[in-house]
Amino acid sequence: MAKTLDKDLPLKLQFRRILFAEGYWSPIEVELSNYEDLGNTLKRRSLTDLDVLGIKFDRLFNRTCVVGDCKSGRNVSDANRLFWLRGVKDYFGADLAYYLRPNVDSHIAAIAPKMGLCALPASHLDGLELRLRAKETSAALGDLTDFETTLQRWGIGTTKGVSPSQELLQRKRVYSFLSYTYWYIERFRALMQLVGTFESVAHVLTPEDDRDVLLAFVGAERFAHCLLEAAAFVHSHGLQNIPNHARLYFYGGPFGLREKERTFDLIRKLGVVNEDLDPPWLRDTIELLGRMLHNPNGACDVLRYISVAYVSCVLHKKQEVMIPNANGSPVEAVVLAKDIILQFAKATGIRESIFDSIRSM
Repeated sequence: MAKTLDKDLPLKLQFRRILFAEGYWSPIEVELSNYEDLGNTLKRRSLTDLDVLGIKFDRLFNRTCVVGDCKSGRNVSDANRLFWLRGVKDYFGADLAYYLRPNVDSHIAAIAPKMGLCALPASHLDGLELRLRAKETSAALGDLTDFETTLQRWGIGTTKGVSPSQELLQRKRVYSFLSYTYWYIERFRALMQLVGTFESVAHVLTPEDDRDVLLAFVGAERFAHCLLEAAAFVHSHGLQNIPNHARLYFYGGPFGLREKERTFDLIRKLGVVNEDLDPPWLRDTIELLGRMLHNPNGACDVLRYISVAYVSCVLHKKQEVMIPNANGSPVEAVVLAKDIILQFAKATGIRESIFDSIRSM
């Protein structure tokens, strides 16, 4: 998340409401980076950012990805932005890409489809919002005040001229992972790295700190996203042996799993460690993954429910989360969302009390 509000934000929030109404989990301002190996360290180099990202899983666990570029200023080369957006769409592997402007010239509207893009003016977005009832469906994620509050809680909040403490530096590494690294690494690696990253700060996160609560909820969102990506892999291989297919996915396929098993066996024989390859939380996580696969109506909506849970239960102190026109069963989605959040807490060692606000969902 960026730390300053910008003039394009109303367009971003409007498009986010529309995507959410259509079943998408929709983070805003996702930064794409590349990591250069400098021998003893990795240096992050910023590439660009996605104004709005939309990710949706259907009941067959097929994923659809949408990116949106929102520009409201006058001094913008629309043609250049279209070519940029086409490159970003290909680089990120998105299925659809939208260029959103207050007004779209006729020649830009004609060029965009030839590039596999869609250029929409604000008036078209207004009509979409109305027809999809997006303001009603997505109010929890499209409110400017809520977004500003969330934005102020994102980051370590250091004071100028004061050296950050060790705890703040630990938190900073988590923010860096969620903001940059998570979108760069291969999908099958994300779950293990996500859990490991939060394990390193579990002892310092408290339910009394608003920043910590937001950080934990964002982590739980990413945890749900990792599980849905895994579900897509497992579903494509059949549901006869979910634990086996899940382990193959999380360890990078049969060769990756075999290599890690052999390495771990060698380390055990050397007496370095005396424990299993699988981390202790993986078995329960795979069991939860199995329940998601057997309850696709609810599983496909867990990302949206976790997103709204933070706004509704934390910011507005409500005791329920309602998403009109949900894709599947609201009851199944709520139950699975709560189970995912609590399993994330167990896997990482985060205090479950950080998520007390969702217990009455």
